[in-house]
Amino acid sequence: MKVHKIYIAILFCFTFLSSFSNDNEQSGFSIITIGPYENELYSAFGHSGIRYFNKNTGEDYFYNYGIFDFDQPNFYLNFLNGRLLYKVGKYSYPAAKNYYIDQERFVKEQLLNLDQSQEILLYNYLEQNILPENANYLYNYVYDNCATKIRDILSEVIGDQLNFSEVPGDVSFRNLMDMYLKNNLWGDLGIDICLGPEIDEVISFQDKMFIPDFLFESLKNASTSESNELIKETVILNPNTIEEFRGNFLTPNIIFFIFFIFILTISFRQIKYDISYNLIDFFIFLSTGLIGLLLSYLWLFTDHLSGSNFNLVWALPSNILISFLFIKILSKKFLINYLILYASSLIALFLMWNFIPQNLNESLVLLILGILVRAMTNIFCISRSAVQ
Repeated sequence: MKVHKIYIAILFCFTFLSSFSNDNEQSGFSIITIGPYENELYSAFGHSGIRYFNKNTGEDYFYNYGIFDFDQPNFYLNFLNGRLLYKVGKYSYPAAKNYYIDQERFVKEQLLNLDQSQEILLYNYLEQNILPENANYLYNYVYDNCATKIRDILSEVIGDQLNFSEVPGDVSFRNLMDMYLKNNLWGDLGIDICLGPEIDEVISFQDKMFIPDFLFESLKNASTSESNELIKETVILNPNTIEEFRGNFLTPNIIFFIFFIFILTISFRQIKYDISYNLIDFFIFLSTGLIGLLLSYLWLFTDHLSGSNFNLVWALPSNILISFLFIKILSKKFLINYLILYASSLIALFLMWNFIPQNLNESLVLLILGILVRAMTNIFCISRSAVQ
């Protein structure tokens, strides 16, 4: 009986190890890179995953580290606080591939050149990762996402022998985000307002791999030793069916230009005809104050990269309180002094625009100019009425 059990154990081990044989490319692992999907902001940067296939057993799976669940407890609060849990899941690769192709996204496959021990280690790592107690991880859009997970897994499985090919060029996280959001200008504006100067620092080539396309490029000529290339074959599916994304005609530049012309018009009328526009000023200062309150919250109480945000110069939280003084002016002197300080800070922001460590969104120029015009118009008109 004992001999029989030993025989079964040996047979099982032999079958398990033989399933990873690379003969005739019957089994293996691939890195899958999926193109951007600009209809949704969270898919605008593309996606990455790991494929495992075994033609002998019929297994063909896609390990996906980009899954989030709207039904998780406190989903929206966790999202706001930058503490959203993502998880890894195991799906049918043909089904996943067809899903992305139906969205008219390219699918690039890079077949990994791993030895048998590395394949077993990678397989065990992924299978352990998808267990319910291990599947969740704390997501970060630049430091811990679907692409960086793959970078880190390969580094752990292969070890110090792994050498990624360096993608040249000095860029920041914001530079790369801007590159992928050029057709989603409102999304780009929102990110530029909410995230601070930390994402404007020049990043290493390893950090560039938070973008799936840059992970793909870094794997192209990667090696596991001086003589072994990591990628032995690359296949590109659906390369020519990507349609040019047409963004909203009402871009931030157009909306803020209309806003600026409107501000110039009412400011001219206020100065010439002594017409007050207190309700408009109330909404302008209330809106900028609420934006400032959000930015302060993101900076002080969340894990977002929102610290020391220079957008707080124009979006002051104190504007919320000042907005109500336009409804009922309790102290003209206080309001004038506040507006002088506020206008001075806006002018200083313009003078230092190209020197501060944060790359502010250029479409904000007309918005801030409009706010500055209103502040200076009110300084002039309130001061004039005080001496009459």
